[in-house]
Amino acid sequence: MMKEIPTVYAVYSDEKFRQQEHCIFLEKNIETGETISPFSTAVRVFWTDKILCIVYAAPYTRLTVFEPAIFEGKRIGLWNRDVVEVFICPDSEKRTQYMEFQAAPTGESLDLKLDLPNRDFLWDSHFKTAVHLDFKAAIWTTEMRIPLSVFGSKKIVSGERWRINFYRHVTASNVFLGWIPTMSSTAHIPEQFGILEFVQY
Repeated sequence: MMKEIPTVYAVYSDEKFRQQEHCIFLEKNIETGETISPFSTAVRVFWTDKILCIVYAAPYTRLTVFEPAIFEGKRIGLWNRDVVEVFICPDSEKRTQYMEFQAAPTGESLDLKLDLPNRDFLWDSHFKTAVHLDFKAAIWTTEMRIPLSVFGSKKIVSGERWRINFYRHVTASNVFLGWIPTMSSTAHIPEQFGILEFVQY
């Protein structure tokens, strides 16, 4: 029997992006599949006619970041400190071709386009990030807003399905989390991506 592929639902929204029931948790060690509950990160996905919005709520004990942050150009290696990430493949027939988006607690971001084994760091999606640090609750919240135009000109329709995976680096604790573990030290195994399904009520 074929194993069911995990699915995350992107809910059509009016741009207010309120909390809703479709939530997944990013909490598995990517190499072993072990659940690491203290860093369980809630992820919600929304879409409009123009953007894909991904919201992370990430508990932490100690943040590790690059200082000072840079916002002009790209910091290659941003993943060597705390970040949340998403890998998105809009064409399931071309699984080695996908986009990667990262955001750090400082508000720094990184995007690139991949056609394995090639990586294009010059590519620019013009995606935006917003970060909020709740020091009392020890949670950092990140919102990524990615223009749908970077995935092609075709209009998204309810029921459309892409491939996706989510990751998080927790540097101080030497933890690398994945929504769907790759069972490898690398996140770049598109065969392990789950399903992103667009829904509109």
